[in-house]
Amino acid sequence: MSLIQKIKNYLADRQIKKVLSTQKRVGVYPDFDKVKTILILFKSDLNEKNLFVRTIMEDLKKHGKKVSAWGLIDKKDTELPVFIDYRLITSKELSFNGLPNDSIAGELAHTEYDMVIQLCCDDLLALDYLLAVARSPFKISKLKPYKGISDFMLEINEKADEKYMLEQILFYLNSIQPKAVR
Repeated sequence: MSLIQKIKNYLADRQIKKVLSTQKRVGVYPDFDKVKTILILFKSDLNEKNLFVRTIMEDLKKHGKKVSAWGLIDKKDTELPVFIDYRLITSKELSFNGLPNDSIAGELAHTEYDMVIQLCCDDLLALDYLLAVARSPFKISKLKPYKGISDFMLEINEKADEKYMLEQILFYLNSIQPKAVR
């Protein structure tokens, strides 16, 4: 890794930690049946089809969930228009340190979701930043080094893919019952 890339990663890491330090949120494990809105953060295929994510969205919608998906694509431009429930963030929309620019972060922070799922097995600082700024009482991701970024983290090995990760997430969401409030 070049010195410039190390500096960019350091600055991105500091920015994520700054966002997390200013948040005053308490994670609440939800009853999955009562979850109405879900945001999925993912790494986009270069062909932009993302059939796996679109299938997940359709399946969750069949179960009465309102689902949005924001993907990160390693291209300067995308052929897809921006939709309310589906958006791809291009490298042109990233700042010097590789994080989404303020307008993207502000747009994401404008809406609150019942649940945010970061469905990515890779360690991408831009997706970690989006996870940090997303407003939700319950966030799910793979294991991260940031304190408070997720309420539920899965420890998965490097050979795992997003399909396996989703299976694990759904297993735990459907298995663990939230504690009743008295």
